[in-house]
Amino acid sequence: MMDAATISTGYYDGPELVDTILAAARAAGLDPQQLDIDDLAELDEFHALGRAASVALAAEAEITRDTNVLDIGAGIGGPARLLASRYGARVTALDATARFCRANAALCAATGLADRVQVVHGDALALPFAKDSFDVVWSQALLQNVADKPRLLGEAWRVLRPGGRLALFELVGGQRSLHFPVPWADDESGSFVIGSDELRASVEQAGFDVITFNEGPAALAGIARAAEVLPSPAGNGLDLSLLMPDHETRMAAVGRNVAEGRIALVQVVAVKVG
Repeated sequence: MMDAATISTGYYDGPELVDTILAAARAAGLDPQQLDIDDLAELDEFHALGRAASVALAAEAEITRDTNVLDIGAGIGGPARLLASRYGARVTALDATARFCRANAALCAATGLADRVQVVHGDALALPFAKDSFDVVWSQALLQNVADKPRLLGEAWRVLRPGGRLALFELVGGQRSLHFPVPWADDESGSFVIGSDELRASVEQAGFDVITFNEGPAALAGIARAAEVLPSPAGNGLDLSLLMPDHETRMAAVGRNVAEGRIALVQVVAVKVG
């Protein structure tokens, strides 16, 4: 798997998740074998601004029925299940953390989406797929974990079909040190946040034409519009505390970093050239 100097995944190593999540579903009065993706939204949309951010990115990336999507850094699969269930996409959900993949597969089965979401345990820097395999390569909240961004973006370019789209919802910053811990790292040794200019240049150098680059308020505006039409959170206890026991501390640090201008959110869609 990935070298520690290349990608930070140490925080994500921990106890098995499947039984914990399914037991929590049962405690909430749900059938753990027959779940809806809305039951899981507070838990498995594991990135800033949750489900609304995924809906906004799906609109920018023009996800439609049978769009063949590769979700890199899929985690336990919330966005992958959203794209499959609400948009009819076919999704390959890749993650380097084996216990996340096992949880993803179990939740896809429980939500009846195992036929539309393929879960793959693999390396984002050496994707186990042939060239020109996907219509869209999708990633949320991954780049801050990856030091070798040119290699990651090069792999995304390789597996996209000509004219295929790269869709990112990520963090940018880098001018000022961050407050830690954050969800992706305990300290600066595991955090690889870069500036927006560097991100755009890296995407273009990888062989993409950028068609959307919404940073800060521009990204938030689209996400706010998406949030207006989404159902209220389920409030069923299936939330990030199951995955990240100290999530309140870590998310508070993210909020402080955003408020102080140390990081910003960016939404990117780019088209493969060549």
